[in-house]
Amino acid sequence: MKKTSLFALVCLCLLFVFSTSCKPGENGTEEPITGNFSPEQLQADLAQMRNALERNHPDRLRYESEEALAGLFDAAFASLQNDMSEAGFYCVVAPVVAHYHCGHTRISPSNGFSPGLVMPLGIYLADGKAHVDADYGSDPSLPLGREVLAINNEPIAAVIERLQAGIPSDALNKSAKVYRLNREFYRYYHYFWGEMPAFDLLLKDPANGSESALRVAARPFSHVSREVNARFATDGRLAYTTSGRRAVLRVPSFAASQNPDYRAFFENSFRQMNDLGIAHLIIDIRGNGGGDPDMSVALISHLARRPFVYFKKGIGYGNLFIETAPHAVHFDGAVHVLIDGGCFSTSGHFCSVVRHHELAVFIGETGGGTFRCHDNSTEFVLGHTGLRLRVARTTFEAAVPDIDVSAGFPPDFRVVPTIDDILSGGDPQMDFAIRLFEEKN
Repeated sequence: MKKTSLFALVCLCLLFVFSTSCKPGENGTEEPITGNFSPEQLQADLAQMRNALERNHPDRLRYESEEALAGLFDAAFASLQNDMSEAGFYCVVAPVVAHYHCGHTRISPSNGFSPGLVMPLGIYLADGKAHVDADYGSDPSLPLGREVLAINNEPIAAVIERLQAGIPSDALNKSAKVYRLNREFYRYYHYFWGEMPAFDLLLKDPANGSESALRVAARPFSHVSREVNARFATDGRLAYTTSGRRAVLRVPSFAASQNPDYRAFFENSFRQMNDLGIAHLIIDIRGNGGGDPDMSVALISHLARRPFVYFKKGIGYGNLFIETAPHAVHFDGAVHVLIDGGCFSTSGHFCSVVRHHELAVFIGETGGGTFRCHDNSTEFVLGHTGLRLRVARTTFEAAVPDIDVSAGFPPDFRVVPTIDDILSGGDPQMDFAIRLFEEKN
């Protein structure tokens, strides 16, 4: 998987990205913002970042060669010849960090960074297309469902490619990047293109195929982020519902801090399933970004038919490197697990162990995590710009056979919501799981 023969081409491509990624005001309405960090300061921060990554990351050469990574840093260093703002420097270093192919290793703006005006739209990406799926107060208002063909005269495919190049994910996973953009497209677009008062959109009406141009005024970041947070607000607590002979167990997080009584909750839920004669269990872990491995193991123990080992590599969690016995309250019915690009870290371990022991069928989109991830992370604050670099230091692997996980965790049945599903509030993944069970019974 190492791309040693391509390192020169990659470096040239990144030089192009570094020189074109951050272009505030390119819709002709505003001049670029003047930077306030000298080349020497920026180069010092880049050197600090490089040292932190090279000294701490445990698996940096799995998908890139030493030569290729060195080329990326050299290209970034060569691009720092003029004063630059924090945002401009972020554009330079974010693609470099993303080439460590680790979702836990990432660069973030400084604590003092305050975005101003942003795009007041939600953009939904699926199967190579982008549609407007939310309006956060645009002026003029925009009909939802329109396909976006270009933003500020740049084809949407090129926009997405540039954004994804600066978003970290495990291995070569794109589903995790899409998951982030589908929620915070406005934020990442601001990071890479800077602040501008308006956005020129080329749109396509899916009903009749007609194209139209529309300029949308920007809105304050505080307003848009507040509406986005309200739209995607989630309750991290476990939830359990039943309908006839079907049960749905919602596991939005494996964070034990949000579910301190998770062991009792699982035991009571599975005991009730057995008492009610539940034949079909849907476990919904969509958007579950991970958490406590002990909580994951507790859930698996109610599904397992025989003792299982959870971890084969990592630190701590000594009890998870030895066999865990199946729980006395055991579920014997059909199990479907709903997944998407937001399933990460511990969720990847959970999915891998469950699949290895053939305990469930997976439905949805490619998961954002797999049997291997890196964490035990530490944070570095870059000395001049204040950018925050989080670096993973330990590899954790679930106790399953090594397989190619470069693309992420694939579902058994791929079901991706359409823009119509998003706008109508439909849930085709849940519907598919119900239909799949009914057709077989």
